[in-house]
Amino acid sequence: MSESPRSAIAVAPEPVRATRPPFFIVGSDRSGTTMLRLMLDRAEDGPAIPPETMFITDFREVLHGGNLATHDAAIEFTRRVWAHPRVQMWDIAGEPQLPPAGLSHADAFRWAVEQPFIAYMQRDGKTWWSDKTPPNIDHVDLLAEVFPGAKFVELVRDGRDVALSMITMPWGDNNVWTTGVRWAHCIREGERQRAARPEDMLLVRYEDLVTKPAEQLQRVSDFLGMRYDDDMLAVEKTDTSKLQHQDWFGNLWKGINTSAMDKWRTKMSEHDQRVFLAAAGDELRLHGYDDAGLEPAEVSSLQRRRYGATNFLKRLVNFVKLRIITERGAELRYVIKRRLSRG
Repeated sequence: MSESPRSAIAVAPEPVRATRPPFFIVGSDRSGTTMLRLMLDRAEDGPAIPPETMFITDFREVLHGGNLATHDAAIEFTRRVWAHPRVQMWDIAGEPQLPPAGLSHADAFRWAVEQPFIAYMQRDGKTWWSDKTPPNIDHVDLLAEVFPGAKFVELVRDGRDVALSMITMPWGDNNVWTTGVRWAHCIREGERQRAARPEDMLLVRYEDLVTKPAEQLQRVSDFLGMRYDDDMLAVEKTDTSKLQHQDWFGNLWKGINTSAMDKWRTKMSEHDQRVFLAAAGDELRLHGYDDAGLEPAEVSSLQRRRYGATNFLKRLVNFVKLRIITERGAELRYVIKRRLSRG
């Protein structure tokens, strides 16, 4: 018996979508965002949270200046996002889901930048996704525009401990003045965003997270509408493949602990403490961090320029080592664009 024409027509499968809007973990680098990511990733009903992304904001000029309303343009952009070096680092097999016809420009943009997360989510056996990219503290408005209903969790850590950690990184600022200026900026931006969206943005202090982890993680879970369970605290059991640079996060494999808290009291010179107070004293006090009874240093305009020049030269050397030699230029043009956009 021959098959009827109707039954011979292949029905396209329904596209895989996340079951709920995402949330974004933001703040200053080296503030405990990776630890929180691994905690939430362990939740049975939690999201899949990949390594830091960057690629959503790398394409912001497409969102605000492109035209994805035609089907061909939406398909081409989806493939372009999939080819981004950050996405390729996730080792996701296959191809992205191509967009259906008829999407608006904004919907096509959302579709394209979400496909890597959808694929990562499926590989992890999860039904929704999140993003942990600290510099997105500067892009909360854009992310809220792209993903209506998104929530944000801001991590704040004592900036002097941030500085001590940042200076050891091959990509970070390398003196207390420039680190303090950047940290203070993140704090002020967090204040602005929480005032603008109080129902959708939660502040968590690193020091509270490591001293009262169950209490704080319950608070975060409630905010995100997740079930808390004690296994979320076992970050030391995390699959090591979830971290791309394990040597940058050695303390995580010791479990949640306070060994990285208040290191500045013994590891930072009094001079550097005073310089940091000059750069970010108001922001420290804003979150209840004490000044150890010190007065801010007098940092002249000439000294500020010297700090900036020293930072630039040392970062240039590190840039060549990390981005050109180690990574072989894979992400080079995107990193340069990010740096230029920050100034």
